[in-house]
Amino acid sequence: MKSRIFIYLFVLLLPLVFYGKTNKVDISVLYVGFNPEKKMPEKENIAWTSQERFAEEYKTRMPAFVAYLKKYFKIVKSVDAREYTADMSNNFDVTIFDEEIKPIKERVREFDPETKKIIKYEPAKYLPDDYDRPSVFIGHPANALGRNLGSKLDWYCLCLDRHAHHIKTDHEIFKGPFKVDISLKNRPTPSPIFHYFDGLDMPAEIPMWEANTEGYHDGKGYRIGMVARGWGFEDSPDAEIISSGECDKAKTAVAIGRHGNFFLWGFAGSPDYMTEEAKQVFANAIVYTHKHANDKRIAKKYNDRIATKVYIDELIYYTTKRSHDSHVELYKDYNKAMLEEQKTIREKQERGEELTEREKMMLSFEPQATLTREQYLKKNIGRHVWSKITGLDTLAVRKYLNENRDYFYSEPDGFYDLKVDEDCKSLGIVNTDIKILDAAISLLEKEQDVAKAKRLLWRYTLEDFSNAKEWRDWFEKYKEKMFFTQAGGYVWLINDADANPDIHPRKDKMEEVEEKSEVEAELKPELKLDVPTDDEPVSVGAIVLPSNEKNKRTILIKAEILDGYHIYAYVPQGEAYIKTDFGIELPEGVELLGEWVKSSPTAYPGKEGLLIYENEVVFKHELKITAGFAKGSKIKCWVYYQCCDATICFPPKRKEFVLSL
Repeated sequence: MKSRIFIYLFVLLLPLVFYGKTNKVDISVLYVGFNPEKKMPEKENIAWTSQERFAEEYKTRMPAFVAYLKKYFKIVKSVDAREYTADMSNNFDVTIFDEEIKPIKERVREFDPETKKIIKYEPAKYLPDDYDRPSVFIGHPANALGRNLGSKLDWYCLCLDRHAHHIKTDHEIFKGPFKVDISLKNRPTPSPIFHYFDGLDMPAEIPMWEANTEGYHDGKGYRIGMVARGWGFEDSPDAEIISSGECDKAKTAVAIGRHGNFFLWGFAGSPDYMTEEAKQVFANAIVYTHKHANDKRIAKKYNDRIATKVYIDELIYYTTKRSHDSHVELYKDYNKAMLEEQKTIREKQERGEELTEREKMMLSFEPQATLTREQYLKKNIGRHVWSKITGLDTLAVRKYLNENRDYFYSEPDGFYDLKVDEDCKSLGIVNTDIKILDAAISLLEKEQDVAKAKRLLWRYTLEDFSNAKEWRDWFEKYKEKMFFTQAGGYVWLINDADANPDIHPRKDKMEEVEEKSEVEAELKPELKLDVPTDDEPVSVGAIVLPSNEKNKRTILIKAEILDGYHIYAYVPQGEAYIKTDFGIELPEGVELLGEWVKSSPTAYPGKEGLLIYENEVVFKHELKITAGFAKGSKIKCWVYYQCCDATICFPPKRKEFVLSL
């Protein structure tokens, strides 16, 4: 009997023994992170974790990943992100980027010494333009590292928690080679989904998959994951969405996805915090990335805020009574709740009790006025429709949007800006139909409306042939392999990376407008800010103001915020947003007097405890000049903020100013 039991147990355990010894995949993996044996990087503001948790995990994260990866793959090496160079990846099948690497080219920021206007800007570059190695990006590094490479793994929001939803459970990474018994459980639908037009009718609960055992909503400062934009992500054959995730954005946000041989694993947990299922899936994702090793990115996305045609449906939603009623109800309920909280805080103050930072801010809270229907329409559809249809004729607005849906397009560097292509409209051919190229080439061949034909071919392709025959030969050769990408710039491309131009001819235009005002500048006594725009919604400046007293000055930091955007005054524990921070570095002989004087924040409807700044914000601090002051000394001040609108949140920015006393 005992021998039978032994044989039975041996048979049961044999697969486990076999698995442990032989199931390693013959793939070499390079892990890029922070080596705990080296000095911890100094980070004044870490967007993706708290200082305390960063210091704690710094000791364990790389060792945990290396030990985990060695269980699945035959060759595993690690390198500190600060020492990584792109050529290292040539020696490995897959590279895993868990931290941002050192830039190979720093940002170029040149400005006119008189006007202080930017005259040249080039963004930082982390990987060379020809980098094409299979890579897995864990959360936030995906955006910075892939930006100059046209990656669709862009920064939609640093707000991903620990659960996945809208999962393609039949995808390869949930099948093997490492076995996964994926378990989905119904959980409350993330409330932000209901704030987007395509999530209004979602059920109260949806099936979710737990990827990490802890998330930032637990309020313990753990790492925050990143999601990429979903609209337009799959408009090219080189990209796929595998899963969305629990975040503060639309249900289409990409938590797990692939673009060419770049793979996004948006969840931030290290193996110490991955569920057992997630450990298997992540290992499968590495294998899957290796499978696509030779898949180059075809549709290059250089503008992360280009509007796809899904935006038309959002604009149409803004015209509905339901949308405006929701706005009114949201502000009504929130104003009521904030006033009740303010009353409680004042009672606490009257009792002589100490107030928290947020409670002090709430003392100056004033109810927010709701927009009238006309104001609401003008704010949300103004740039697209208001110049053509004003007033409350929402039927006319919808008619205009629907009738022109097929002819809307965006300039490659357009920021949520759609235009009607009158050239397409005159031909009665939609720009998403390849017949538009055929028709334009035919016009060239007939020498009719040549200017129109050239406009269409330049607008919707990356080519620039000199005559009609060259255009026709190209078109006939590749027309069966062409596809139209909106996220990639509203162009027709060939489903063969080697058949398309290497560099987008309009790429430079896009780069010129990014982060234009992030400069260090010595400002003149008169503070003049640039007008905020969609490509730079927050304009910030600083100045030293004189005082009636000879030995006193006041430093003033001012921000003007474009209508519809906001920055954060107070972020409660467990939220992913980044609080606005600012400070001064004083020379010898200058002291601070008193405390900062700040503009009053306002509450953010739908987010309990969250306070924001809108429109114009001022921060002031009085200074005292003492005997140790040396003439010509400079003061350096800075402001760090994250800007969001109702749709997206941008990566945080730090802007510095050097001022003369």
